[in-house]
Amino acid sequence: MTAALRKFLQRAAVPLSLAVAALGCGRSSPPDNARLAQLERMGVDSATAIPQYTTRPFTVDERSLLRRVYGVEDPSRLYLIDESNEGVLKYDTKRKTCASCLVNSYRLGFESVRRPGESWEEAERRVKATPLRAFPESAHVGSTSTAALDPAVRGDVERMLADARAAGFEPHVVATYRSPVREAYLMRQGHRTYTLTSLHSYGRAIDIVIGDARLKREATRKEWIAFRKWVDEYHGGEFRILGTPEHSWDWRHVEVPSPDIGFRSIDAALDRARACSAPGATVPCDFKPNNCGDGTCE
Repeated sequence: MTAALRKFLQRAAVPLSLAVAALGCGRSSPPDNARLAQLERMGVDSATAIPQYTTRPFTVDERSLLRRVYGVEDPSRLYLIDESNEGVLKYDTKRKTCASCLVNSYRLGFESVRRPGESWEEAERRVKATPLRAFPESAHVGSTSTAALDPAVRGDVERMLADARAAGFEPHVVATYRSPVREAYLMRQGHRTYTLTSLHSYGRAIDIVIGDARLKREATRKEWIAFRKWVDEYHGGEFRILGTPEHSWDWRHVEVPSPDIGFRSIDAALDRARACSAPGATVPCDFKPNNCGDGTCE
């Protein structure tokens, strides 16, 4: 980013985040260098808050493979969110053209209700056309127990929550594991989710509210921002929030990424697609969860 552009953004007080307009309460503070760097690491253009979609050319065979195995209708809407070793390849069913635009995003290779051969666009239309009464009872209620988390991270999550309370915060866990069917049910309701793929379905994400959970209340919002900053730095960045501490489209979400879940590049997705679709293949196309699902690990 040029110095001139940085100066313009600071003067305009542009909120450099992926926050949606509906969550914007009050004025945003001018972006600092740390926020600019954080957004750039997230695969977001820091000048426009729009994902940096791939410009990579695709062969006809590559396009066909991505469509058939991973439901990608238009590979030009693929992007890598977070360029660290925990970055995950995502696909938007519509191109995000403004900072306040809501688009549905999907993590390639994640478990979901998408059917074999179905594109993400087709899966969206099917889910949105499904009557709520057609969903199973198990989709109506989600888990709030840490016992349903991936055993590999359950202890870390429980320690983080205990340390947060010791630091003076009041975190309340309102969701832990969510099955892919529950994710679809929430999308059908139109509440709090714009994806069918989530680390909740791997037992590696929790939803936390702070205090009275009233974001529009200045004291609560201030406390929540402080908590998100604390989480962002906890244990050297082991936990991840969405957006920045001050701006988010999902304030509740805290996750524990894994290098073993998700693709770190388009080439990795293509390699896995070739391997899993080959005759006699034993490699699964999607990443399998290691959590306890709707039960407990005890």
